[in-house]
Amino acid sequence: MPGPVLDLVTARRWAITARLSLAAAREQIDALNVFPVADGDTGTNMYRTLDGALDHVRVQFESGGGTDRLREGLALIARGMLLAARGNSGVILAQLTRGLADAVAPDVEEAGPDEVATAFESAARSAWDALAAPVEGTILTVARAAADGARAAVDEGATEVLTVVDAALAAAQEALARTPDQLPELRDAGVVDAGGAGLVLVVEALHAVLAERPVGADGEVPPWWSAAPVRPRADATGSEEQAVEVMFLLRDSDPERAERLRAHLTHLGDSVVVAGGPQEFQVHVHLEEEDTAAAIEAGGLAGTVSEVRQTSLTGDHEGVARGSGTSPLPRGIGVVSCVLGAGVEELMAAAGAVLVPSGPRQRAAAGEVLAAVRACDGAAVVVLPNDHDMVMVARAAAAEARREGLEVEVVPTRTLLEGMAALAVLDPDGRPDQVASAMGSAASAVHGGALTRADRGADTPAGPCRPGQWLGIVDHGIVAVEDDLGPAASSVLDQMWHPGVELLTVLLGEDADDDVRRTLERAVEEQRSGTEVETNVLDGGQPTYTVLLGVE
Repeated sequence: MPGPVLDLVTARRWAITARLSLAAAREQIDALNVFPVADGDTGTNMYRTLDGALDHVRVQFESGGGTDRLREGLALIARGMLLAARGNSGVILAQLTRGLADAVAPDVEEAGPDEVATAFESAARSAWDALAAPVEGTILTVARAAADGARAAVDEGATEVLTVVDAALAAAQEALARTPDQLPELRDAGVVDAGGAGLVLVVEALHAVLAERPVGADGEVPPWWSAAPVRPRADATGSEEQAVEVMFLLRDSDPERAERLRAHLTHLGDSVVVAGGPQEFQVHVHLEEEDTAAAIEAGGLAGTVSEVRQTSLTGDHEGVARGSGTSPLPRGIGVVSCVLGAGVEELMAAAGAVLVPSGPRQRAAAGEVLAAVRACDGAAVVVLPNDHDMVMVARAAAAEARREGLEVEVVPTRTLLEGMAALAVLDPDGRPDQVASAMGSAASAVHGGALTRADRGADTPAGPCRPGQWLGIVDHGIVAVEDDLGPAASSVLDQMWHPGVELLTVLLGEDADDDVRRTLERAVEEQRSGTEVETNVLDGGQPTYTVLLGVE
């Protein structure tokens, strides 16, 4: 009896089953965060990546963009994952599916053992290459182990996909169990890596579908997916492009995202209308038929798309004049900045940045960053992720923008203060690569620290902490656990300070009350005593971190 196969229906069930698994486990995965701070959202990021991917696929199918080919179907799922990807873990999920799509020949109906092993290898390689300083004991280690397990099974003569996935799963599980031995912070906290745990769940979902283990009615392919209209493929002999009118309802949006959608549609076509608000908009555009999917996709990045209607404009229509001449020619360098907090948003907007709301527990998707890049008026764009868990997302968005012909550079800023330092040296008229290099140098000159309260008990490198205690953080490591803010602030400043310090920047968070301000002011004055260090205190309004500090 032949074994289970990885065909298009199986791939769809895999995506749905993985989403269900992550939905059930996302809070437990979030809790694996080694920092006892309300900043751990790995499980939520992975769940939202798959959830957003399925929504993207739904919109494409319901608008006639479906497919009955395996490679195209996998590519559609991977595209949805890329646009919905949040955090490093979300990008790696997208890479896994993209690798599988690329490994499958265009005309095959089933992926074989070698294609599956190649997909795991492609995902692991892309993930490791995307980070400047990859670390063992993370999701990267688990991804590589899965790839090695899959390839070993093929080399040993595996003839069924299930055998390959079984080997990949076993290797991933073993690698996950070893992550506490590779990272001291995991060992101290007594947990495994959160991203690795999520990846194991996704591989388990594929294994469950191939092994035909019951996953419940919700794990079945939904009716719209199995019986959706499919847009006819172009005639092999070719035909003249047709102009179409596209209209749809955009829900769950806001005026800012709607305006970005309008700007992007203006580049795609003509007769653009985005009307309504504050959360629901009617969208209308005339464009070439080949661009309809891009227009609907852009809508999906701005909210929830429904009621899609397409009408041919052939006959008495003269064609589509792209851009309609209403937008100015792009000039200079634009900046896209990922940020959360009223004060810091105002500062970065005043410096000319296009803002993407993103921060702890509310990380933006790659598609949201891409939409902001598309909406920039600059001839080139620099992206500032301002968050260590947004760097891979920003790079994924930039890579996609480059494929669309846009010139984009990513400055891998890991904190808001690094982003502010980078933005301060922006030369909008310079060469993009040189500008990005100068901004990167300014960001890397910032030595960062933070003060926040523990949201749960944990063992830390500075000793055990209880909920509500103050934590002092320097360069993403906990260096102080104190009952009072003053001693924690002094410990952080002591470790950050050095003889060459010229500037101290303090960014106060949304929960920084008068007591926090006075205590911090005393700690700073004690540290500055007898020095000429300039101090700049700003109301950032950022969540989670009561105080962010940076010395330059």
